Amino acid sequence: MFEDIDKKIYSNPRDIYMERLDKNLRQFLESEAASISRAGKDILVELDSAGLERVLSRLGDNPELAVDNLKNFKTLKRSGESFLLAELVAAEYDRSIILKISFAGRKALQDMMGIFRKSFGSAEDFYPLKPAGEEVYNLRIPGMMLYGCHSLDIDLSIEDDTIKTVHIDRSPAKVLGPSVFEGLEIGQLISYMGRFDYNAGIFSELAFCMGIEEMLQLEIPRRAEYLRVIVSELFRITSHLGNLGGIAEILGHDIAANMIMIERENLLGIIELVTGARVIPNFIRIGGVRYRVGSDIIKKIKRTGNDFQKTFGKIERLLNNDFALVERLRGLGTIDRETAGRYGLTGPNLRASGPRYDLRKEPGHSIYMDIHFTVPYARGGSCLDRMAVKMSEIYQSLRIIKQAAENIPAGPAIKRINLSHLDFKPAFFTSSVECPHGIFKVFGEVEENRLKSFAVLGPSGPALAAAGRLLEGNSFEDIEIIMASLDISSGELLDYA
Repeated sequence: MFEDIDKKIYSNPRDIYMERLDKNLRQFLESEAASISRAGKDILVELDSAGLERVLSRLGDNPELAVDNLKNFKTLKRSGESFLLAELVAAEYDRSIILKISFAGRKALQDMMGIFRKSFGSAEDFYPLKPAGEEVYNLRIPGMMLYGCHSLDIDLSIEDDTIKTVHIDRSPAKVLGPSVFEGLEIGQLISYMGRFDYNAGIFSELAFCMGIEEMLQLEIPRRAEYLRVIVSELFRITSHLGNLGGIAEILGHDIAANMIMIERENLLGIIELVTGARVIPNFIRIGGVRYRVGSDIIKKIKRTGNDFQKTFGKIERLLNNDFALVERLRGLGTIDRETAGRYGLTGPNLRASGPRYDLRKEPGHSIYMDIHFTVPYARGGSCLDRMAVKMSEIYQSLRIIKQAAENIPAGPAIKRINLSHLDFKPAFFTSSVECPHGIFKVFGEVEENRLKSFAVLGPSGPALAAAGRLLEGNSFEDIEIIMASLDISSGELLDYA
């Protein structure tokens, strides 16, 4: 009872900040923006490309707005119109201003990027332009040759085995047409969502459904909340295992790589038992989850978690006691705290550099406030630190799963609603979850019961922007290790052609 009273009395400081920010934006940008509205926990500012420079100038000149970092870009197409989504954020609070800027033609997009580069130095790395004229690159690495970079090509200028300049070509990721999501009924999109992260598809499903539930002010059953947390943490573990196994394989540690993959397969089998699928679960539903999940499966999850913890301890010791592996990763690909903030990094990539921010620790984020766990972090910001944070997070995920499985309440697993009868007025929504790579955010526009536009603002965009600078000055043989340590999910980078 006292906990409930406490939640009502003390407001989340980030929510207080957003209320103040909303008021200030309306005061200072009212004449420049077409509209200013709330979209989930974020603020959406719609404007034309002609007013972009004035808006950025006002945001930068006003200390009360406290917007100091660029976090993400995404292009958006709808009914023949083109938009650029730019996510701006204050370093102290993970609450965003999303600029939705209408433009016409490629030249207008390039002009806007030039304006962003004047205000935010990191903008140059989000949409890097290849130098015209003389060819400065002497090597191209197709993305299919690198772990975790399947939708990217990397152009390099190398002298004496040292990387001088880098251009990461995202064009292979431009595979979507605007008709993919436009006009779909809301309920039809859930099965598509898992494709944005083939290593942890549950999180994209969860983010989308939470966004619609917030618009409906829909409170889901407690059992569904617990099942969402259990499956999410299982996917977090398998995603981290996949990344750790990939790094071990790159470094030639075949024993550790094989042990990791065997354990990952066992956990994927448990996920399949719960959701019916191993990769794209299609498990989350608006109002709850697809299956109620019986007590026998919950007991099996607990037993598997206990067995896995013992085996993973052996894997961890095997990796940490390998002097050659540790020395190879120590000090490699270092991202300091300031750089991590400037590029808007989140998740293990951020926490390895010092900040201890984890969205799951925010009040009201599912049932995580009722579960005891700590947020691992490191201070060095190197490949070794990112690897250590992920290994520690696996243990914390096991703690979360154990507590959730032991305390899962009885009752229904979904609050059923007729999605075909929904009648939304035109509205925007955003929703964020802490996925294995960082904060995964979805942005959408709905009208009646259909989706008008949709975009993913995932953590891989900022990580990829930082990667270009991170590779410079390192040797050619370091490329795959550094890229693997950043844990970039190619599915998040899919963009409109």
